[in-house]
Amino acid sequence: MDLNPVNMFETMVNVVKNNKTFDIIKTIVIIVLLVYITYNINEVPDIIRNVFNSRTTEMQIEHDKAVERRRDIKPMIDATMLDVMNTLGCDRVYVIEMHNGTNNTAGLPFIYGEMTYEITRSGIEHVDEDYTSINLSRFDFPLYLEENQFFCGGIEQLSEVDNKLSLRMTANGVTYMSIISMHGIDNELGYFGISYCGKSKPVTKDQIIKTITVASQKLSVLLDSQSSDES
Repeated sequence: MDLNPVNMFETMVNVVKNNKTFDIIKTIVIIVLLVYITYNINEVPDIIRNVFNSRTTEMQIEHDKAVERRRDIKPMIDATMLDVMNTLGCDRVYVIEMHNGTNNTAGLPFIYGEMTYEITRSGIEHVDEDYTSINLSRFDFPLYLEENQFFCGGIEQLSEVDNKLSLRMTANGVTYMSIISMHGIDNELGYFGISYCGKSKPVTKDQIIKTITVASQKLSVLLDSQSSDES
């Protein structure tokens, strides 16, 4: 008896092919499938529409929850920023959040920054509208922060790191500034910064770094959606 697996498989196939019962079963299966498709063909658009509507509803619910969270955390963010301003005696405190913009032709995303929160001392101009959808790839400063985590110094020192940004800061009346990176559970969220304008005198560098480090950690928890999901 031939026990070769290949030959045995071929023998089984031939037996099935030569069996009239197999042809009957195959025909019945085909008929059943045709009847089912014909009976349900009018329901297919409804099924697709229901799936689409369900996904749209889920996205709307997620969006509404995100908007509600923004509304809930704003007082806490403002309070944290105000505390920093009072502690350091600075003129401007702000948060710049990162977001993905459009992609290039190879699918590489452009990373943008936007000043989403800002408070200023009386008499200091707001600049948040000047920092919306900033293409961060045009500046050297993000790379510096990626490597060093924070910057603290005057405009002259900033110009050595990123001359383009120093010119923008000078136009905003900034004489001294400090910025630190904010990180969430899974990714970088953006930057937290303070500025001294005009003749305002900064406190010690150590005090600035200590204060903005603690504040940035508080803000990161508030701004990170992953943190909110786990809470």
